[in-house]
Amino acid sequence: MSQESTHGQYVPEPEHVSVHTVNTEGSSFTPPGDGGQQQNQPEPAGQPPAVPPPVVPPPVMPPLALPPVAYEQMFPAMMAHYMQHMAQLMPMFQPPPPPQPQPRIVTFKTLKDNGAEEFRGDKMGEPQIALDWLKQMDRVLKNLRVPDADRSELASQMFRKGAYDWWKRIDQDPHTPKPWTWDRFDRAFTKEYVPTRYREERRDEFVALKQEGMSLPELRQRFDYLS
Repeated sequence: MSQESTHGQYVPEPEHVSVHTVNTEGSSFTPPGDGGQQQNQPEPAGQPPAVPPPVVPPPVMPPLALPPVAYEQMFPAMMAHYMQHMAQLMPMFQPPPPPQPQPRIVTFKTLKDNGAEEFRGDKMGEPQIALDWLKQMDRVLKNLRVPDADRSELASQMFRKGAYDWWKRIDQDPHTPKPWTWDRFDRAFTKEYVPTRYREERRDEFVALKQEGMSLPELRQRFDYLS
């Protein structure tokens, strides 16, 4: 479009020239990489760096506070439940009971090794032999800690010949009190092998010693010999 001067002459319109320069070597635009992310660009000068928003933690609910009255009412029930739970767990933690000691087996050899002697019952004229055997047998059985219910049976293992025949006869007699105890065995044995006259003589001898004014140790020693 032409313009006319004030003097009536034609003045051509100047051409428009772009002030933008074109970079023929390459553009400053960087395409996204393989990960689809854009490379970090430097922050423009004079501007503060971007600050990420703060992370706000989720709210924490405070524990419910029970009034003192409600707590006192719940405490016995809680303790009862706890004790019941512990009672159920106790069998799981209890050690096994210790093994029971095995009972000692006393045999004929055991009796012999501890001083017991055989008794034949063939010296009826010497009742002191029977009394000595009975006393020794009682001592051996006590040292071995044999129960009273087993003493008579073990003592009978030491019988031989006539004494063994006597034991079978009296043991099988239906009139014999059962079960055997050591006291019953003592009375039956003494009645068979220690005559009544001999026992009376021993008793009279002990009474005479007491009347002689013997000291207590002497009486005890003499009593042990006569018994």
